[in-house]
Amino acid sequence: MHSCTFTRTSQLKRRRQKCRTLLRSRRDFCLSYPIPSYLLIFMIKITDPPNSPDLALVADRARIDRVSSLGILDRLPPEIMSIVLGMLDIQSVVRFARVSSPGNSCVQSHRAYRDLATFAPQVLSALGRVGLIGLHSVADLHAVLRTERCAACVEFGAFLFLPTGERCCWECLRYNPSFRMLLPNKAMRVFGLSQRHLERLPTLHVIPGGYGISADPAPENCRLVSVQAAKALGLEVHGSASKLTQAMARRCRSARLSVEGRFLQSEPVVASQGQDLLLLPSQGNLSNDEYFGMASIPFPSLSKSGRIEDGLWCRGCALTLRRYHLLPRDVLAAVVPANVEPQRVMIGLERRARSKEAFLNHVKSCYGARLLAPDIPTGNRWHWPIAVRRGD
Repeated sequence: MHSCTFTRTSQLKRRRQKCRTLLRSRRDFCLSYPIPSYLLIFMIKITDPPNSPDLALVADRARIDRVSSLGILDRLPPEIMSIVLGMLDIQSVVRFARVSSPGNSCVQSHRAYRDLATFAPQVLSALGRVGLIGLHSVADLHAVLRTERCAACVEFGAFLFLPTGERCCWECLRYNPSFRMLLPNKAMRVFGLSQRHLERLPTLHVIPGGYGISADPAPENCRLVSVQAAKALGLEVHGSASKLTQAMARRCRSARLSVEGRFLQSEPVVASQGQDLLLLPSQGNLSNDEYFGMASIPFPSLSKSGRIEDGLWCRGCALTLRRYHLLPRDVLAAVVPANVEPQRVMIGLERRARSKEAFLNHVKSCYGARLLAPDIPTGNRWHWPIAVRRGD
């Protein structure tokens, strides 16, 4: 018995040593990489986020220091004050901090706010620039920061959809109608809304610039509304999905807009437990999302241990996509189900972010990863140092 245990331990040590030796001999090689630049061009880009977790809290410090009381709020226990601050939006928290020295101290010590300001300052800046800074509470945004899963599926959500404050993955951002944006006048036709109804919807002010989906930069003064919010309001106004469809039919005369409207009104595809949305049959020719990325931004995940994860992308999947037309039939059949369009699956896998743990499990069966590193051992208990980018 002791001999078997010793043998297994020795084998495990040899495997780990082989990993270390390979890692030392190929310093420049890594199976994972951070978010690709060709994905970032589709997103909101904040090049000058606040570089201090205090954000604007130190503004007008002299006036703040002159006021030494919060008035009646001084009577609240710290725990209650923390709950109250968590219920406020970012803009209100910053304003509260400017009221007095005690208010500034309360905000400075509020963990949820400090986590957001420290680990996701570009998100706070983006919310301000698109006009949605007052839409989400500090507690809600912090709760999303502490998760890693996409709100619509089980994959790692590397992005934040600003209008709803939900974490999302690339695949859902691309194909889920709930993560689309519309011009207000089109939302009126598709969801049977009036101008008065539109005033109830949060409006996103598009940050001018290029977003990759179009050769032309986003126009100045472009305003968009969320499909998810417009649909919810349409259902509230008309009472049911069938009446909402009828309202659209009366307003959408062109066949193209009717097809797009049916997609935008449809329920998102939901996978059964254990299923991969990417491997489900295609929904057919989807309408082009001309505002893709204009409401989304990369968003890190903060673990319970305090570790930040931005997501890992797989070089093996990138290699498989590049060699798509050269793949053996048996390999293609093992990766892609018979009734699914292969290239869409390959692109989806190449653009999928994974947590560190999910990535280590993925490379065990990734065809491209095995091509890149055929001599790296596999197994259930090993740790693969070469699979994770340096610095993690």
